[in-house]
Amino acid sequence: MSRAQAPAHQGRGPAVSPAPGGLDRLLVAALRAAEQAVCVADVSLPDEPVVWVNDAFTRTTGYDAAETVGRNCRFLQDGLAERGYDVRTPAAQIRSLVDNRTGGTVLIPNRRRDGSVFCNELALSPLPEEDGTVRYYVAVQQDVTAREQAQAARTAVETEREELADHLQRQLVPDRLPDVPGLDVAVRYQPATRADGSRGEVSGDFYDLLQLPCGGTLAVIGDVSGRGPQAAATTAALRWAVRGVAGVVPGPAEVLRQVGLAVLDTLGDRFATVAAVQFTGSTDDLRVPVTGDVALAGHPCPVVVTPSAPSRFVGNPGMLLGPFPDPDVQGCPVDLRPGDHLVLYTDGVTEAAAPDHDLFGDERLLAALDALPDRASARADEVADAVLRAVARHVGDGPTDDLTLMVLHRPVP
Repeated sequence: MSRAQAPAHQGRGPAVSPAPGGLDRLLVAALRAAEQAVCVADVSLPDEPVVWVNDAFTRTTGYDAAETVGRNCRFLQDGLAERGYDVRTPAAQIRSLVDNRTGGTVLIPNRRRDGSVFCNELALSPLPEEDGTVRYYVAVQQDVTAREQAQAARTAVETEREELADHLQRQLVPDRLPDVPGLDVAVRYQPATRADGSRGEVSGDFYDLLQLPCGGTLAVIGDVSGRGPQAAATTAALRWAVRGVAGVVPGPAEVLRQVGLAVLDTLGDRFATVAAVQFTGSTDDLRVPVTGDVALAGHPCPVVVTPSAPSRFVGNPGMLLGPFPDPDVQGCPVDLRPGDHLVLYTDGVTEAAAPDHDLFGDERLLAALDALPDRASARADEVADAVLRAVARHVGDGPTDDLTLMVLHRPVP
C-alpha cells in the first residue's frame, strides 16, 4: 500500500478504499478473498489505528469495518485481564515487534463482539515504503483455540502420566537403605533419558538392601524387561517377593529360585535379571574379611575391586527369571577384604551406547574401576560416581537406558 492510501481521518468510520492501481487492486483483492482475518494498521498515526479489514475479520471477531477502522486493535482484549487472561505478555511482544519494525507471530487472547474468547495466532508483517520506512502493518489472524485446547489437554495428560511414573518409580526402590555396620554402601539410580534429555518411561530397574533375621545382609539389584506402568508393577512385585523370601530360605541362589517361582505368572511374557549377594554373620569387625555368596539369574556379573590387583568379574550368569518354570541359579563365593569394593549394576551400564552405537562394554567398566587413584580408601560414593562419569563420557549427549549401580565397600580400619 502506498502513502497515498493513508486515511484522511483518524476517527471511527468506514474502511478506506484502496487507490486504484493494478498491483494495489490485486493485493487488496487477495486480502479481501483470504479466508483468514486480515487487518491493516497505520503505525505512523497516533495510537496506530486500523485502517482496513477484510470480511473474514468480521466473521472471526463479529466486528465490521465501521466498528473497527480508526481504533487500535487492543480493543479486542478489553476486559480480558480482569477475567484472568494474560494479555500483558503478548501485548508486550507485539509492542516490541512494532517498535523495531519487524515481523513475527504472537499468540494472544481476543474477545469477540458477543463476549466469547478465542486464541488468536497473530502474524504481523511490516510493509516497507520505497525509502525503507514502515507505515503500515498487515496483521493476519487465525483462530487456533481448538489447537491450543488440544495441546493443553495433551500437556495435562502428559503431566498426569509423569506424576504416575514418578509415583511408580518411587515404589520400586526403598526410601532409604539400612545402615549396615562395616559396610559402606552407595547407590546410583537413573531412569532412561531420551535424545532431548527428557526422562523416558518408568524404569524396570530395582535394588534393595536387607538385614536378615539370621544376622546376615542381602543386597539385590535387578532389571525387568520393558518400561512403563506394567513393567513397573511387575518390578514392584518382584522386589516384594524378594523381601518375602529373604531370610526364610537359605542362600541367595535359593532366594532367586523361589522368587522366580513366585512371580512366574506376574512376569507373563516379560523376563527379569537379578543379582543377589548375601553376606553371612556379622560385618562389624573391619579387621577381617566378610564372606558371602553371589547368585545371578541372567544378570551381568558383579565386579570385585581390590586395592592392588586388577578388577575382576565374579559369579555365574544363571537363568533368567520368567521364561523358565524352575530356573537354574548357582551361588558363587565372594569375600570382601578391608579396602575391597563389590560393584553391582544393571545392563544400562555396559550397554550404554555412544553416538556411533559402540557399547560401553565390560572392558571399559573394568578400566574405569582400575583407574581409581586410591582404590583402598575410595568411598563407595566415589566409585559409583567414577563409573557414571565414564559412562557419561562414552554416551555424550545421546540417550541412555535405565541405569542402576550399587557399590558395597569394606572400609580399611
